Amino acid sequence: MRLRSLFTALVFAPAFMVGAMTAANAAELRATTVVSNDVVTLADLFDDAGDAGNTVVASSPAPGASLNISVSRISLAARRNGLAWHNTTGLSHVTVTRSGIAVPEAQVSNAIAVAIIAKTPSILSTATMQVDFTGGNSGVQVGDSDTPSVKVEQIAFNPHNGSFDAILRAPADNPAAPLHRVSGRAYPVTEVPVLSHSVAPGDVVRAQDIQWVRLPSTRVGNNVVTTQAGIVGMSPRYPVRSGEPVRISDMQPPVVIAKGAMVDMNYVSGSLILLARGRALESGAVGDTIDVLNPRSNRTVQGVIQSPNSVRIEAMTAPRLANFKS
Repeated sequence: MRLRSLFTALVFAPAFMVGAMTAANAAELRATTVVSNDVVTLADLFDDAGDAGNTVVASSPAPGASLNISVSRISLAARRNGLAWHNTTGLSHVTVTRSGIAVPEAQVSNAIAVAIIAKTPSILSTATMQVDFTGGNSGVQVGDSDTPSVKVEQIAFNPHNGSFDAILRAPADNPAAPLHRVSGRAYPVTEVPVLSHSVAPGDVVRAQDIQWVRLPSTRVGNNVVTTQAGIVGMSPRYPVRSGEPVRISDMQPPVVIAKGAMVDMNYVSGSLILLARGRALESGAVGDTIDVLNPRSNRTVQGVIQSPNSVRIEAMTAPRLANFKS
Protein backbone atom coordinates (compact mmCIF):
# COMPACT_ATOMS: atom_id res chain seq x y z
CA MET A 1 0.00 0.00 0.00
CA ARG A 2 2.81 2.34 0.89
CA LEU A 3 4.54 1.60 -2.43
CA ARG A 4 1.25 2.13 -4.37
CA SER A 5 0.71 5.54 -2.73
CA LEU A 6 4.24 6.59 -3.52
CA PHE A 7 3.81 5.49 -7.15
CA THR A 8 0.57 7.49 -7.47
CA ALA A 9 2.21 10.59 -6.07
CA LEU A 10 5.10 10.31 -8.48
CA VAL A 11 2.79 9.82 -11.47
CA PHE A 12 0.41 12.69 -10.78
CA ALA A 13 2.85 15.19 -9.23
CA PRO A 14 3.93 16.65 -12.64
CA ALA A 15 0.28 17.28 -13.57
CA PHE A 16 -0.34 19.23 -10.37
CA MET A 17 2.88 21.15 -10.87
CA VAL A 18 1.97 22.02 -14.45
CA GLY A 19 -1.48 23.18 -13.35
CA ALA A 20 0.01 25.36 -10.63
CA MET A 21 2.53 26.85 -13.06
CA THR A 22 -0.24 27.53 -15.62
CA ALA A 23 -2.36 29.32 -13.02
CA ALA A 24 0.65 31.32 -11.89
CA ASN A 25 1.50 32.30 -15.46
CA ALA A 26 -2.09 33.12 -16.53
CA ALA A 27 -2.69 36.71 -17.67
CA GLU A 28 -4.65 38.95 -15.30
CA LEU A 29 -7.59 40.99 -16.62
CA ARG A 30 -7.85 44.62 -15.51
CA ALA A 31 -11.23 45.88 -14.24
CA THR A 32 -10.54 49.37 -15.64
CA THR A 33 -8.00 50.67 -18.11
CA VAL A 34 -7.06 53.88 -19.92
CA VAL A 35 -6.11 53.90 -23.59
CA SER A 36 -4.75 56.58 -25.87
CA ASN A 37 -5.22 54.98 -29.31
CA ASP A 38 -8.22 54.51 -31.59
CA VAL A 39 -8.49 50.80 -30.75
CA VAL A 40 -8.50 48.63 -27.62
CA THR A 41 -6.10 45.66 -27.70
CA LEU A 42 -5.56 42.65 -25.43
CA ALA A 43 -2.42 44.40 -24.17
CA ASP A 44 -4.65 47.25 -22.93
CA LEU A 45 -6.90 44.80 -21.07
CA PHE A 46 -4.42 42.31 -19.56
CA ASP A 47 -1.38 42.82 -17.38
CA ASP A 48 0.60 40.38 -19.52
CA ALA A 49 -0.96 39.56 -22.89
CA GLY A 50 2.31 38.30 -24.41
CA ASP A 51 2.30 37.66 -28.16
CA ALA A 52 -1.47 38.21 -28.29
CA GLY A 53 -1.13 41.78 -27.07
CA ASN A 54 -1.66 43.41 -30.50
CA THR A 55 -5.02 41.72 -31.02
CA VAL A 56 -7.79 44.35 -31.44
CA VAL A 57 -10.84 43.75 -29.28
CA ALA A 58 -12.89 46.93 -29.89
CA SER A 59 -12.76 50.50 -31.10
CA SER A 60 -11.86 53.08 -28.46
CA PRO A 61 -14.46 55.57 -27.21
CA ALA A 62 -14.14 59.27 -28.05
CA PRO A 63 -11.37 61.13 -26.17
CA GLY A 64 -12.49 61.72 -22.60
CA ALA A 65 -15.32 59.17 -22.87
CA SER A 66 -15.66 55.64 -21.51
CA LEU A 67 -17.22 52.35 -22.64
CA ASN A 68 -17.80 48.91 -21.15
CA ILE A 69 -16.54 45.78 -22.93
CA SER A 70 -18.14 42.50 -21.89
CA VAL A 71 -15.87 39.84 -20.45
CA SER A 72 -17.38 37.25 -22.80
CA ARG A 73 -16.16 39.26 -25.78
CA ILE A 74 -12.70 39.63 -24.22
CA SER A 75 -12.58 35.91 -23.33
CA LEU A 76 -13.41 34.91 -26.92
CA ALA A 77 -10.60 37.11 -28.30
CA ALA A 78 -8.19 35.72 -25.68
CA ARG A 79 -8.98 32.06 -26.46
CA ARG A 80 -8.71 32.55 -30.21
CA ASN A 81 -5.25 34.01 -29.77
CA GLY A 82 -3.90 31.49 -27.28
CA LEU A 83 -3.97 33.73 -24.22
CA ALA A 84 -4.35 31.72 -21.01
CA TRP A 85 -6.83 33.40 -18.71
CA HIS A 86 -9.31 32.43 -15.99
CA ASN A 87 -12.07 34.75 -14.74
CA THR A 88 -11.31 34.09 -11.08
CA THR A 89 -12.69 37.47 -9.94
CA GLY A 90 -16.11 37.12 -11.59
CA LEU A 91 -15.84 40.25 -13.74
CA SER A 92 -18.75 40.89 -16.11
CA HIS A 93 -17.22 43.81 -18.00
CA VAL A 94 -14.15 46.03 -18.23
CA THR A 95 -14.43 49.84 -18.29
CA VAL A 96 -12.20 51.47 -20.90
CA THR A 97 -11.55 55.23 -20.81
CA ARG A 98 -9.90 57.14 -23.66
CA SER A 99 -7.41 59.77 -22.55
CA GLY A 100 -7.50 63.16 -24.24
CA ILE A 101 -6.82 66.88 -24.17
CA ALA A 102 -9.69 69.21 -23.30
CA VAL A 103 -10.59 71.86 -25.86
CA PRO A 104 -10.61 75.18 -23.92
CA GLU A 105 -14.13 76.13 -22.88
CA ALA A 106 -13.65 79.64 -24.24
CA GLN A 107 -12.84 78.19 -27.66
CA VAL A 108 -15.95 75.99 -27.66
CA SER A 109 -18.14 78.86 -26.42
CA ASN A 110 -16.83 81.21 -29.08
CA ALA A 111 -17.49 78.70 -31.87
CA ILE A 112 -21.08 78.28 -30.69
CA ALA A 113 -21.60 82.03 -30.27
CA VAL A 114 -20.33 82.72 -33.81
CA ALA A 115 -22.64 80.02 -35.22
CA ILE A 116 -25.67 81.41 -33.37
CA ILE A 117 -25.04 85.01 -34.44
CA ALA A 118 -24.54 83.89 -38.06
CA LYS A 119 -27.97 82.24 -38.21
CA THR A 120 -29.95 84.69 -36.04
CA PRO A 121 -30.59 88.03 -37.81
CA SER A 122 -32.13 89.56 -34.67
CA ILE A 123 -28.76 89.42 -32.90
CA LEU A 124 -26.26 92.11 -33.87
CA SER A 125 -23.03 90.81 -35.38
CA THR A 126 -21.12 92.89 -32.82
CA ALA A 127 -22.97 91.36 -29.86
CA THR A 128 -21.12 89.53 -27.11
CA MET A 129 -22.77 86.20 -26.36
CA GLN A 130 -22.68 84.36 -23.06
CA VAL A 131 -22.78 80.57 -23.55
CA ASP A 132 -23.77 78.40 -20.57
CA PHE A 133 -23.49 74.64 -21.04
CA THR A 134 -25.86 72.15 -19.49
CA GLY A 135 -23.86 70.48 -16.73
CA GLY A 136 -21.43 73.39 -16.41
CA ASN A 137 -19.01 72.67 -19.27
CA SER A 138 -18.89 71.24 -22.76
CA GLY A 139 -16.54 68.35 -21.96
CA VAL A 140 -15.17 68.31 -25.52
CA GLN A 141 -11.75 66.63 -25.81
CA VAL A 142 -9.40 65.60 -28.60
CA GLY A 143 -6.81 62.84 -28.78
CA ASP A 144 -3.47 63.16 -27.01
CA SER A 145 -1.67 63.89 -30.27
CA ASP A 146 -4.27 66.26 -31.71
CA THR A 147 -4.35 70.06 -31.64
CA PRO A 148 -7.36 71.22 -29.59
CA SER A 149 -9.91 72.72 -31.98
CA VAL A 150 -13.63 72.47 -32.64
CA LYS A 151 -16.07 72.99 -35.49
CA VAL A 152 -19.84 73.45 -35.26
CA GLU A 153 -21.43 70.98 -37.68
CA GLN A 154 -25.06 71.64 -36.75
CA ILE A 155 -26.83 73.98 -34.34
CA ALA A 156 -30.43 74.66 -33.35
CA PHE A 157 -31.14 77.88 -31.44
CA ASN A 158 -34.34 79.20 -29.86
CA PRO A 159 -34.07 83.03 -29.69
CA HIS A 160 -37.05 83.24 -27.31
CA ASN A 161 -35.48 81.35 -24.39
CA GLY A 162 -31.86 81.12 -25.58
CA SER A 163 -31.68 77.31 -25.57
CA PHE A 164 -29.43 75.58 -28.09
CA ASP A 165 -28.41 72.08 -29.20
CA ALA A 166 -25.22 71.69 -31.20
CA ILE A 167 -23.22 68.93 -32.88
CA LEU A 168 -19.48 69.61 -32.70
CA ARG A 169 -16.53 67.97 -34.41
CA ALA A 170 -13.18 67.89 -32.60
CA PRO A 171 -10.56 68.33 -33.86
CA ALA A 172 -12.06 70.65 -36.45
CA ASP A 173 -9.80 69.66 -39.37
CA ASN A 174 -10.41 65.90 -39.13
CA PRO A 175 -13.49 64.76 -41.11
CA ALA A 176 -13.34 61.41 -39.29
CA ALA A 177 -13.12 62.95 -35.81
CA PRO A 178 -15.79 61.99 -33.25
CA LEU A 179 -18.92 64.14 -33.00
CA HIS A 180 -19.99 65.65 -29.70
CA ARG A 181 -23.49 66.80 -28.80
CA VAL A 182 -23.75 69.73 -26.40
CA SER A 183 -26.65 71.84 -25.18
CA GLY A 184 -27.26 74.88 -23.01
CA ARG A 185 -28.34 78.52 -23.17
CA ALA A 186 -26.86 81.47 -25.04
CA TYR A 187 -27.82 85.13 -24.71
CA PRO A 188 -26.39 88.59 -25.51
CA VAL A 189 -24.53 90.22 -22.63
CA THR A 190 -23.13 93.65 -21.88
CA GLU A 191 -20.03 94.29 -19.80
CA VAL A 192 -20.65 96.88 -17.10
CA PRO A 193 -18.49 98.29 -14.28
CA VAL A 194 -19.64 97.54 -10.73
CA LEU A 195 -18.22 98.41 -7.34
CA SER A 196 -15.97 95.67 -5.96
CA HIS A 197 -16.63 96.85 -2.40
CA SER A 198 -18.71 99.39 -0.54
CA VAL A 199 -18.02 103.06 -1.32
CA ALA A 200 -19.73 105.58 0.94
CA PRO A 201 -21.62 108.59 -0.41
CA GLY A 202 -19.16 111.45 -0.73
CA ASP A 203 -16.19 109.16 -1.43
CA VAL A 204 -14.62 109.29 -4.87
CA VAL A 205 -14.62 106.03 -6.87
CA ARG A 206 -11.15 104.99 -8.10
CA ALA A 207 -10.26 102.58 -10.92
CA GLN A 208 -9.22 99.95 -8.36
CA ASP A 209 -12.68 100.18 -6.78
CA ILE A 210 -14.43 98.65 -9.80
CA GLN A 211 -14.61 95.30 -11.55
CA TRP A 212 -16.25 94.33 -14.82
CA VAL A 213 -19.10 91.86 -15.01
CA ARG A 214 -21.26 90.50 -17.79
CA LEU A 215 -24.98 91.03 -17.48
CA PRO A 216 -27.77 89.89 -19.81
CA SER A 217 -28.33 92.81 -22.16
CA THR A 218 -32.01 92.78 -21.23
CA ARG A 219 -31.00 93.86 -17.71
CA VAL A 220 -28.95 96.82 -18.92
CA GLY A 221 -31.28 99.77 -19.37
CA ASN A 222 -30.46 103.26 -20.58
CA ASN A 223 -29.90 104.39 -16.98
CA VAL A 224 -27.15 101.82 -16.27
CA VAL A 225 -23.51 102.93 -16.29
CA THR A 226 -21.62 101.02 -19.01
CA THR A 227 -18.32 102.95 -19.22
CA GLN A 228 -15.46 103.47 -16.82
CA ALA A 229 -15.78 107.22 -17.23
CA GLY A 230 -19.32 106.99 -15.92
CA ILE A 231 -18.19 105.71 -12.53
CA VAL A 232 -14.49 106.44 -11.92
CA GLY A 233 -14.01 109.89 -10.42
CA MET A 234 -17.66 110.02 -9.42
CA SER A 235 -19.24 109.75 -5.99
CA PRO A 236 -22.31 107.69 -4.97
CA ARG A 237 -25.39 109.70 -4.05
CA TYR A 238 -26.67 106.76 -2.02
CA PRO A 239 -25.20 103.48 -0.76
CA VAL A 240 -24.66 101.15 -3.77
CA ARG A 241 -24.32 97.39 -3.26
CA SER A 242 -21.08 95.86 -4.51
CA GLY A 243 -21.44 93.72 -7.61
CA GLU A 244 -24.74 95.35 -8.59
CA PRO A 245 -25.30 97.45 -11.74
CA VAL A 246 -24.82 101.16 -11.07
CA ARG A 247 -27.44 103.57 -12.34
CA ILE A 248 -26.41 106.91 -13.79
CA SER A 249 -28.71 108.57 -11.28
CA ASP A 250 -26.80 106.82 -8.43
CA MET A 251 -23.62 108.75 -9.19
CA GLN A 252 -22.63 112.39 -9.12
CA PRO A 253 -19.42 114.38 -9.46
CA PRO A 254 -17.65 114.61 -6.09
CA VAL A 255 -18.47 117.61 -3.95
CA VAL A 256 -15.48 119.98 -3.99
CA ILE A 257 -17.13 122.88 -2.19
CA ALA A 258 -19.08 122.34 1.01
CA LYS A 259 -21.86 124.62 2.15
CA GLY A 260 -20.44 127.35 4.38
CA ALA A 261 -16.87 127.06 3.05
CA MET A 262 -14.88 130.15 2.09
CA VAL A 263 -14.17 130.24 -1.63
CA ASP A 264 -12.30 132.35 -4.16
CA MET A 265 -14.66 134.32 -6.41
CA ASN A 266 -13.23 135.06 -9.86
CA TYR A 267 -14.76 137.49 -12.33
CA VAL A 268 -13.05 137.93 -15.71
CA SER A 269 -14.38 140.27 -18.37
CA GLY A 270 -11.94 141.06 -21.15
CA SER A 271 -8.87 142.51 -19.46
CA LEU A 272 -10.78 143.09 -16.24
CA ILE A 273 -10.07 140.58 -13.48
CA LEU A 274 -11.74 140.86 -10.12
CA LEU A 275 -10.93 138.57 -7.20
CA ALA A 276 -12.70 138.34 -3.88
CA ARG A 277 -13.47 135.94 -1.09
CA GLY A 278 -16.98 134.69 -0.45
CA ARG A 279 -18.91 132.10 1.51
CA ALA A 280 -20.60 129.23 -0.31
CA LEU A 281 -24.30 129.02 0.45
CA GLU A 282 -24.57 125.59 -1.22
CA SER A 283 -22.46 122.49 -1.68
CA GLY A 284 -21.49 121.49 -5.19
CA ALA A 285 -19.24 119.67 -7.62
CA VAL A 286 -17.16 120.98 -10.50
CA GLY A 287 -19.52 122.50 -13.06
CA ASP A 288 -22.37 123.14 -10.59
CA THR A 289 -23.79 126.64 -10.21
CA ILE A 290 -24.08 127.72 -6.59
CA ASP A 291 -24.98 130.85 -4.63
CA VAL A 292 -22.07 132.64 -2.97
CA LEU A 293 -22.35 135.39 -0.36
CA ASN A 294 -20.03 138.36 -0.70
CA PRO A 295 -19.35 139.24 2.96
CA ARG A 296 -18.20 142.76 2.11
CA SER A 297 -21.47 143.73 0.44
CA ASN A 298 -23.66 141.11 2.09
CA ARG A 299 -24.94 140.41 -1.41
CA THR A 300 -25.49 137.02 -3.06
CA VAL A 301 -24.04 136.23 -6.49
CA GLN A 302 -24.06 133.07 -8.55
CA GLY A 303 -20.91 131.27 -9.57
CA VAL A 304 -19.90 128.11 -11.41
CA ILE A 305 -17.54 125.83 -9.51
CA GLN A 306 -14.34 125.48 -11.53
CA SER A 307 -12.08 123.75 -8.98
CA PRO A 308 -12.00 123.02 -5.25
CA ASN A 309 -12.82 126.24 -3.34
CA SER A 310 -12.90 128.32 -6.52
CA VAL A 311 -15.91 129.66 -8.44
CA ARG A 312 -16.24 131.68 -11.63
CA ILE A 313 -18.78 134.47 -11.41
CA GLU A 314 -21.14 134.57 -14.35
CA ALA A 315 -21.28 137.68 -16.53
CA MET A 316 -22.79 140.50 -14.49
CA THR A 317 -24.77 143.61 -15.29
CA ALA A 318 -23.57 146.95 -13.94
CA PRO A 319 -25.68 146.76 -10.74
CA ARG A 320 -24.53 143.18 -10.02
CA LEU A 321 -20.93 144.20 -10.70
CA ALA A 322 -21.34 146.95 -8.13
CA ASN A 323 -22.60 144.37 -5.64
CA PHE A 324 -19.58 142.18 -6.36
CA LYS A 325 -17.10 145.11 -5.79
CA SER A 326 -18.76 146.59 -2.76
